[in-house]
Amino acid sequence: MAVERVGIHWNSTKRTGLEVALRLMRMLEARGVEIVVNGELQQQLGRPDIPVDAFERCGLLIVLGGDGTILSALDCAIPYDIPILGVNLGRLGFLTELETGDLTDENVDRVLSGDYAIDARMTMRVDGQSDATMFALNDIVITRATPAVRVLSLEYEADGALVDCISGDGLIVATATGSTAYSLSSGGPVVLPGLDCFVLTPVCPHTLNARPVVVSSDHRITVRMLDDRGGAQAVLDGRRIIPLNHETREITICRSERVARFVRLRERNYFGLLRSKLSEWTH
Repeated sequence: MAVERVGIHWNSTKRTGLEVALRLMRMLEARGVEIVVNGELQQQLGRPDIPVDAFERCGLLIVLGGDGTILSALDCAIPYDIPILGVNLGRLGFLTELETGDLTDENVDRVLSGDYAIDARMTMRVDGQSDATMFALNDIVITRATPAVRVLSLEYEADGALVDCISGDGLIVATATGSTAYSLSSGGPVVLPGLDCFVLTPVCPHTLNARPVVVSSDHRITVRMLDDRGGAQAVLDGRRIIPLNHETREITICRSERVARFVRLRERNYFGLLRSKLSEWTH
């Protein structure tokens, strides 16, 4: 099905990306495609004729930035089930599909004609919270609520069965997609993105036997704070915060019915992607 309305979500901190955004807009307008932009891009354009943040009727959302920009753009895409095409302006770009040099007439025509595959990724939600806003694609991190250097004591369960009690800097509950983010930096395993699971990774545990655990996404993960000295917080994809304190000592994390959908124009060798992307941080 042909795409007639396209959203563009641009990260204003990537200054070189403005030129890319302008080139993309010229390509879309030349094809008679209606364009919607985010507020940051509108401020730079000075084009009052272009709708702002009205993404609900878009058939595609093109995100110009890195993985962090894509995580923020999910607020525009997931509520309306809009597929995302990521154009990498960042350094890593695990979730992006194109580099700026790949933004060619051929690829634009392919996307507008619907000649692509969809890579669907599961998301997580928190019980008692709206899954339209309080969701996470990468991870939910339970950490200290204040910058004070102190030990945080937690226990966590899978479907009511105790997994472990830890003292340390916190706990990461990650999806397979998020296994290559903070969880990886904390010693967690790399999990292929097609697997629907939770990765439970302790952060700097003050014990020798605490290890990452992988469980099915069918499980409900309850994380409980065992002390309230300063409180704790659950941070969803580094974007939204749920406070934990003496009144609300626990949260339960489960799989969301909502999915993030990414446009893929070519078959991916995930192991090759891992080698190429992760090596950028070491060379």
